[in-house]
Formats: sequence, C-alpha cells, structure tokens
Amino acid sequence: MRKRIGVIVNYLYEEYQLKVISGIINTSRKYNIDLFIFVGGNLNYDIENLQRNKIYQLINYKDIDGLIILGLVLGYNIPKEKIIGFYKNFSDIPTVSIGLTVENFPSITIDNSKGFINLLDHLVKDHKYKNFTFVTGPLNNDEAKERYEIFLKIMRENNIEIKDDYIYEGDFSKFSGINAVRTFLDERKLKPDVIVFSNDTMAIGGIEELKRRKIKIPEDIAITGFDNIEESYFITPSLTTVNQPLYELGEKALEICLSIILGEKVKENIVLPTRLIIRESCGHKEEIFNKAIPPSEKKIVNITEAKILKNKFLEFLTEDSQIKKENYELFSKIYDLFFTSLFEKRQIFLEKIHEYLEKNLSTTEELKEIVFLIDSFTKTYLEKDLKKDAETLILKAERIISTYSEKLLRYDQYKTNEEIELLGYIGSDLLSSFRMEDIIERISARLPELNINSFYLVFTDENLKEKKLIFAHLRDENVREEIKLSFDEIIPKKLYPKERKELIVKPLYFQENFFGYMVLEYGPKRGVIYEILRSQISAAIQGAKIFEELNRLAITDPLTQLFNRRYIEEELRKEIERSKRYSRPLSVMVLDLDNFKIINDILGHQYGDEVLKKIGENLKKSCRKVDTVGRFGGDEFVIILPETNLEKSIKVANKIIKNLEKMEIKFPNGEKIYISISIGIASYPETSKDPEKILSLADSAMYNAKRLGGKQYSIASF
Repeated sequence: MRKRIGVIVNYLYEEYQLKVISGIINTSRKYNIDLFIFVGGNLNYDIENLQRNKIYQLINYKDIDGLIILGLVLGYNIPKEKIIGFYKNFSDIPTVSIGLTVENFPSITIDNSKGFINLLDHLVKDHKYKNFTFVTGPLNNDEAKERYEIFLKIMRENNIEIKDDYIYEGDFSKFSGINAVRTFLDERKLKPDVIVFSNDTMAIGGIEELKRRKIKIPEDIAITGFDNIEESYFITPSLTTVNQPLYELGEKALEICLSIILGEKVKENIVLPTRLIIRESCGHKEEIFNKAIPPSEKKIVNITEAKILKNKFLEFLTEDSQIKKENYELFSKIYDLFFTSLFEKRQIFLEKIHEYLEKNLSTTEELKEIVFLIDSFTKTYLEKDLKKDAETLILKAERIISTYSEKLLRYDQYKTNEEIELLGYIGSDLLSSFRMEDIIERISARLPELNINSFYLVFTDENLKEKKLIFAHLRDENVREEIKLSFDEIIPKKLYPKERKELIVKPLYFQENFFGYMVLEYGPKRGVIYEILRSQISAAIQGAKIFEELNRLAITDPLTQLFNRRYIEEELRKEIERSKRYSRPLSVMVLDLDNFKIINDILGHQYGDEVLKKIGENLKKSCRKVDTVGRFGGDEFVIILPETNLEKSIKVANKIIKNLEKMEIKFPNGEKIYISISIGIASYPETSKDPEKILSLADSAMYNAKRLGGKQYSIASF
C-alpha cells in the first residue's frame, strides 16, 4: 500500500508556500507517495482562522503515515509556545517541521545569516550606501527577528547609525511594504539611499508605491528583498534579493519524513544555505560582479586550456554560488559546449540552450545563472583577442533565454486570464441556483475544466465528529450516494484513488457557519484558484441552506415540525394525479385527538403544545418514509399513504392507535394521561372512485369515528 503523507500549510496563493509545496509534490511523485495537503489558516483565534483550522482535526495516525508542517508561515504572528502546542497535537505521527525548529521534531530550516550578510555588505561596501531604512517582518517570528538583528549588527560594524525612525515593523504582506514607504517618506520625512525589506513581497509593494510616486529605482532610492520569489525576477526593475532554497526545503522535508516512517535515523535539524542574487533594484554595476572571480595569470587561449581550467570554474561555483550538486553535471556540460562553440565556430552551445528550454530540462533561472557565471569567468580567464567573440556568444544566449522567458510569461498570463474567466463562469453558475442538487451538478461539470478531475464533497457537524460524503467525482464517474465516514477517514476507503494522487483538503464555511470540507485533486498550479473555489462553493452551499430553510419554514408546521396544510394539499394533488395516471391505489387518513380540549383547559396551552409535539413524533414513527404526515390545524392531522390499499391502511391505523396508547404523558402529579385518537380512512379506488373527493371522505369518516366514541378508525363509504 502506498504511503500517505499529510502537509499542513496556511495558504496556497503566496509564492513561499507554493515553492515549498512544489518541492514536496515533485519528490512525492519520485517515491510514489500520496499527499494530503491541508490548507487551513494561521494559528490565531479570529473567526476566519478558527473556521479554516477545523480541517486539521482530520489528521490522524490511522489515515496519515507522516506529516510535514510549514510551521514558520502557520504562526508567523503568534508566540512560539502556541505553535509548539499545535505541533504536540501530532506527536503520534512521524512529523517534520519546515522553517521552524521545534524540540523532538526533525526540522528543515534556512541559514538566514550568510546570504543576508552578503546582501548588506554588498550595499555598504560595493555601493557605499550610508542612509539605510529597514522594514522588518513580525518580530515575534524567529526568521524576521534574526534578519532584524543581523541588519543592526552589520550597521554597527560599519558605523552606520540606525535610529528608531529608520525601522518599520511589517507583517510580510505587500500592503505593509506599501505602508512602509508612505511612513518613511510622508510621516517621518526621511530620504533614504536604500530601503531593505525583510521579504520580497513587501519589497515589491514598496517598488510599486515608489513607482506610483515617480521616484526612480535605484537612482533615487535602492530597494532589496529576501526570498527570490518568481515576481522578483520579472518586476521592473528586477529585485536584488537573497535566494532561499524553498523548493529544496520541500524536497528534503519529504525525504526525511519518509525516512522516519521507514524507521531510519535522521538528523535532528538540517540547515540549508541562502545566497545573494544581485539584480537591478540595488543599482548594480557590471564591475561589481567581476570582483567575484579571482584574477589569474593563466589565460584560456584554446579548448585544451579551457578543459584544464574547468575544475577551477566548478570550484568557483561551489564556494561562491552554493550551486546544488545535482546541477554540477548540467553546468559542466554547458561550460564544455560554450568553449566548443567558441573555438570550433559551431552553434552547438546556442542549440543546446534552446533545447534545454524547449524540453524543460532546465529552468530559465538556472540557465541565466550559468551563462552569467561563464561570462564572469571568461572575462577574467580569456585571452584578450577572444573576449569579443565570447561576448557575442554570451549575448546571443542571453537573448534566447530572455525570449523564452517572455514567451513563458505571455503564456502564463494567457493561462491566468483563461482561469480567471473560467472562475467567473463557475461563480455565476454556482450562484444561479439555490438547489443543492443543481450546485453539485455544476461542480461536477465545471471543475474538470480547471483540470481538477477528482474531488469529494463532505458535510460534517461543527466539530467534525459526524462526517458524510454527499458527492464524489472520480475522473468520469459521479458518486451520488451518501456515505458515512468513520473518524479516521478523510475520504471513503472504497473511493480512494487507485492511482497516486496529490489531494488538497479545504474547509467549507461561510462566516460563522461551518459545513464540512472538500478534497480536490491538485490540478492548477496557481494556489489562489483553490481559495476562490472554496469561497464560491461555500457561498453557494450557504445560499442553498438558506433557501432550504426558507422552503422548510414555508411548508412546515412550526410547532410539530410536520408538514403544514399548504404542503399537504399540494402533495395530495400530486399523488392523486399519479394514482389516476398509473391506476395505483392511494389512501388518506384524517386524524383528530379525542377530548384534547380538556388538556388545554386543565394544564394550559403550553403543556398542550408539548403533547402535540410528542404526538407528531409518534405519528411519524408509525408511518413509512414515503408517507406524508402533516398537521392540518389545532389537534387535527392528515396522513397520505401512496401505493396503499384499504387493507394496508387499516393496519397503519391500528398501529397508530396502539402506539398512542403506549405514550408516556403525565399530569404534573404523576398521573398518566391517556391519549386516544379518531381516524377516518378513505382509499382510492376501493372507497371512492373519484380521488378528488378522497380527503373530504376521510374527514367525514373521522367524524363518524368520533360519534362512535373515539379511539377507533372509521372507513369512508361511497
């Protein structure tokens, strides 16, 4: 049986989480592992997050073999003690922590210091900036606090004064980046050389605000970030940042989790390195980069010399760029191809760059980096006469990569627009009906359009104690039967996917109303799509529930919760039409309590109402599910018995009379109250050839039963 690993994450629409999750997903495919990705919320106690976080209660050791928790993002704005308390809920499951060191849980964290120190040294020593401002993350977050302390330390070491006004506490969101710029420039009247942001999302918000003000970046104010999210590469100007190996975080976490499951020993804490990524927003100059390559007397004059110096190039990668070992082979090949093309005047280098891109053998970022590093290397080691040819070759390679990047970006924008359009259609489609059956039908038709080919809809109570599947779509099969789930089932065992899957678990709620959860096969790569779907489906369910409740109130007697007179008359009309069309039997009973007025007069109407409620429950239990039981008014009831002849209806009447005799209703002094009832029965076609008269005939028969002394039934006559 395939192993199942759960992942706990707060959101899927921020790139930090998405990159980590992509590392987990791709590694799970390598090891043939099923993933359950529980997308709840942050570990604080507002209504929104309390509703979202209920799905974490689904995680148990019987259905999940191992667990990965993105602890850093779950609790970025709450005390660490509360996060640790959350981890302890899963102490019986092999668990790995990402981004947060928690005692007794193996963790994968990032070395914030080296990359960030390199960034600050670059700004101070290479750019000679003196006037710094800094935007922190939430300071009860370990990583944010560490970056803040490093910033202050480097400033002190370089004798740069940092006053309180030069610091702004952000929360890692884009809005706090925008607000930081407004606070520095408008409220505090500062004129910084550079604003250092604790993450890229805030830095991008800062760039957008500065551009809105027509402030040039980096000429007027330089900007730097931290994370190296995808947008940092595409924004103009491109953002100088610190690369966090987010994909590797996910990759390592899954491998360690699997090792624990298999009983293997693992390191208690693994720390992955960060590295500086220099781009346009800090005001970089070409000569700054050349300092990275140590000068050498030996020059490359032919392909033999290039091969001799290859090890020095790879050594440079190891020391200065922290390139993953898995990429050494790729970088080595491209190095060889470059010099083959340079000295043999062949296009093989450019052809291979194009091939790597088209076949997705490497990313644009990886290739851009290797081309940049080769360029830096050759400027130091190439013979002067060869440099011009090398520069031309490098320029062509950069154009190929740039063109491909633009192509990917355009395609990405096209797909985004397509998915937004689809989500718009889905939203309007779901909200165009208030019937649950229609909503389910539309979900099953629409989600495959987003490449979500398997999904499950589960309704629960507020505490997830009672769970039932109300619908599932498995590729081309719809499952509409209601299936009760045991406490250790997330989805029914009999409907578990045969093929390996990544499944996203999302809560379903609307404001304070929690309905259950949905489980979706991982399809679209944009995590925000799943959140929009959650919101749309939750709103549709809320609408259906309100409509269902209004409809129930319209057809239900408020006291007994039986059907009211309006519904009984409409249902009888339908049953009469069906009986006439198909020549099927139909019986109707009119029932009236004997001497009920005495109970009201002696004990009061409130007590009488309680008696009526109990009688209503008794009548329902005495009938079949297909029978319609209603209150006509006062102490009079009507029962419609489809597909029931006179003989069978008499048996029902006797059953009702006996059941009422057994009812335990007492006076306040403990004396038993004996309840009796008079029943009139009319049956089509046995007692009436005209079904339209069946109700009035049953009513007349009921009064006849009363005249005979009550506590009996009477059959209508022609």
